[in-house]
This record gives sequence, C-alpha cells and structure tokens, in this order.
Amino acid sequence: MASGNWLDLSRVLIDPSCAMKVPAAFALQKNILPLCWIDGDLIVAMSNPSDVQSIALLRRALGVPVIAWAADENAIQAILRRLYGGVSALQGDVVREDAVSMVDYLIRSAFMRHASDIHFDPDREGIRVRFRVDGELDEIMRVPPELQPSVTSRLKVMANLKLDERRAPQDGAFSWDVPKAFSDVAASLDVRLATLPGRYGERVTLRLLETGLKSYTLGQIGLLNDDRAKFEGVLASPQGLTLLTGPTGSGKSTTLYAAIQYLQKLRPLNIITVENPIEYEIPGIFQAEVDIGDKVNFSKALRSILRHDPDVIMIGEIRDFESLDTAVKAALTGHLVLSTLHTNNAVNTVTRLTNMGLERHLSAATLRLSIAQRLVRSLCPHCREPYAVSAEEAAAFGMPDLEGRTVWRPRGCVYCAGRGMRGRIGLFEFFKPDSEISSAIASGVPEGELVRLSRIHGERSLVEDGLSKCLNGLTTLDEVYRVAGMF
Repeated sequence: MASGNWLDLSRVLIDPSCAMKVPAAFALQKNILPLCWIDGDLIVAMSNPSDVQSIALLRRALGVPVIAWAADENAIQAILRRLYGGVSALQGDVVREDAVSMVDYLIRSAFMRHASDIHFDPDREGIRVRFRVDGELDEIMRVPPELQPSVTSRLKVMANLKLDERRAPQDGAFSWDVPKAFSDVAASLDVRLATLPGRYGERVTLRLLETGLKSYTLGQIGLLNDDRAKFEGVLASPQGLTLLTGPTGSGKSTTLYAAIQYLQKLRPLNIITVENPIEYEIPGIFQAEVDIGDKVNFSKALRSILRHDPDVIMIGEIRDFESLDTAVKAALTGHLVLSTLHTNNAVNTVTRLTNMGLERHLSAATLRLSIAQRLVRSLCPHCREPYAVSAEEAAAFGMPDLEGRTVWRPRGCVYCAGRGMRGRIGLFEFFKPDSEISSAIASGVPEGELVRLSRIHGERSLVEDGLSKCLNGLTTLDEVYRVAGMF
C-alpha cells in the first residue's frame, strides 16, 4: 500500500538490514529504496508509489506488508548507489558475494548509519555482524560459515595484519576513502581494527573514526545555556587546567574538539594537540599523534610541545603521573591545558589527581573546571509523544515533585528508522572551583564536602541535568536513569 506522503530523504535514517532483504537488482530496476521496519511493515521510498504491481511483487517475495512513501527519483537513485555499490545480489539475510564486496558493503552501510563500531562475532553459524549506533548494538546480518575465513582474511589484509597468526590478538589500522557520492568534501574513515582469537574463530572489531567530515560546536553537544557560558568563560582565560571526565565512549573527545573550535574563533592562538589516535582533523591546528612505544609517547610529546610556544595544549588523555606533572607545570606557566580523565563524577577529579600523585595545593592552583559527561540517546522530534510522569518513575529518581510533569517517550517513524531515537546528546555535571572551593581543596577536605560546596554554588548533578533535558523533550527518563541514575 502507498502512504501518499512525500518524504525528504535528506532527513531520513536508513536501516541497512532492510536493504539486505531486498534484491539489489530489483531495487535498482524498480527504483525502490528500503528504509526500515515499523510494526512489522517494510517501509520503502518510491518515485512512483502508485506502482502497485512492484509493491505486490515485493510483498509476495518477502511475505510482509509494504508501505510506500513518495520521494524524489534522483535522490532514491543516489542512495541506492551508495547502499548497494558493487553488490549485485542480496538473498535472505546474507550478502552472497565475495569477501571484498561484502566487507565494502558493510563499511558503506556502517558509514550511512553513522555507526561508531562494527563487530564481527564468530559462532557456530558463521559470523554475526553488528553495528554500534548511538551506543546501542544492532545486528545487521550473518556471514555464513563458508565465507567466514575469507571475510576475516580480507579484514586482516586491509589492516596489514599477519594472516597466519590466529592464536594471538593483533591490532592494526587502515583508511577507507569516503566515495564522492557520500560527501561534498574529501573525507575518509580512519579504521582501527583489533582481532581476538576465540573458540569459533577470530573476533574482529572495527572502530570507525570520521576525518574531515564533522564540525562540532559547543552549541551542538547538549550544554544548557548557563553551563555553556561557564565553559566559554573558562576557555577565555589564558591559563589553567580543564578536564573532561567520564568512562570510555562518553563523548569527552567530542567536547574537547568543540572547545578547540570555539578557541579558534575566539582569537588567534597557537593550539597544539597530543592524541592517540587523532579522531577528527581540525584545519589550522597542529595535531601530534602518539603511539604506545618509546618513540612518541604522551610524556615526550608534551615536553617537546612546550618548546613550540603554545597558547593552548590539548592532551587526549592524562594517563600517568609524568603526563599529569607536565600538564600541571604547563598550566602553572601561562598555558591553557585541556584534557580528559577517567572518573565517576566531576568532583571525583580532585581525588583522582591526588591518587595519581599530585599534591592538593597544586590541584587547587591549576584546576579551573572539571566536567563529568555521559551520553544519552535523543528522542526523534518527529514522533515523540508526551505523557505524565508516574509516581513510580518519580520515586525511582527520589523526586516526588516530578510526578505529573510532562515528559516524552519514543514511538518510531520513518525519520528515525522506526527506533524512536535519533542521535545522542550529552549530560553534564560541572565542578568549577572558586576561591572558597580552591581553599577547601588545598586544605584536604573530604570529597563529600566538595560536592556540598559545589551544589551550594548552583552546580547540577548528572541526573538533574538529564531531567532538565527530559522536561524539554530531548531524551527520556529511561535513558537518564540507565546512564546516570546511580549518580
């Protein structure tokens, strides 16, 4: 059946697993673009949704209802070329092509779906392929057992790994050039690959880092207006230490890049970064990439950077006392230093620095701002629906006054590939020492007292920041509780 509605494909997310259900030759011939599943229905885009014969053929072939939306013919053709590329046939749940075509198809699909990782998990039935999208793992397809060795070998060849080494983990990297059809600018995916031997073969994980594509600003990462003003105020100062904290995958690097781009526009500065790896290239910034060996490590790179007259130094991660000591000395001698640290919350930064060997008075003298960060999935603005907070939900957060307030929940539509969620947004907790808090840090007061002082000064917790975003329709209570409920 046809929906009769016109679809702007530039605003639509496409689920690659849908494409694997539709033969590429049929899709290209009939100009039918598979989009997603919604309540068991296959949603497709067609330039002629009144072509009931093609819809009926597709419905009989797949055994599911088909709903067609009208869309621009050229836009459909362009996306079909991106989606299928050199893959000539799709059968069932697997791409029955050679390993080269299959791997290329999966990388292209992951790029289109904005996936951060691709997981190749071997088991009795071959390889289960999953994409991590917005922090969640989605199963995309299964590689049959007869193709498992060739797919694994193809991935290892691309990363220049040893093909005959199957009993020890290996790490490698390769670059995948983004086809011109995907982007108006020259861009590539920096792909980091890791293997791990297992019972049914080698597990392979790809980390996809887009270079030359994204441009982040402080206004796009989810900072509320007052937090953004505080952050910008600290960035405007000529010296001091600012730390982004949180677990791996919490968006710390993205916030650092947004801060760097803000500084670029603020005034002419000599900005140098030390990273492992360089996740996003920033024009006009010198970015030094380090390795885990002795040739170029964080400590050596930092010592060298100080001889290049920097105004701002960005360190990918403070991971040992030597890099911490160099960063603190730089902050004390007129440099603005930005970095990341693994802690549970913003105030815990002080305890972590002390445990790494930094004296409390040096923390008090250099720490200008600590920001704890987490990522939650964002509600699709096209299909979110409002409801009143229940007593049980309010009790789960320990906030009875929340009962009856209006928040939103996901539903699912063609614009979000039926998921109800689209993209991610940051939750933030600020710890900005003033003279009173700095004195408390230097005197060695317990962490709980620093939390109390921070709240007195109006800083929100991660949960409170999350609830503000729930009330504004940006995310859900479930997401906030899942990611930050224990804090």
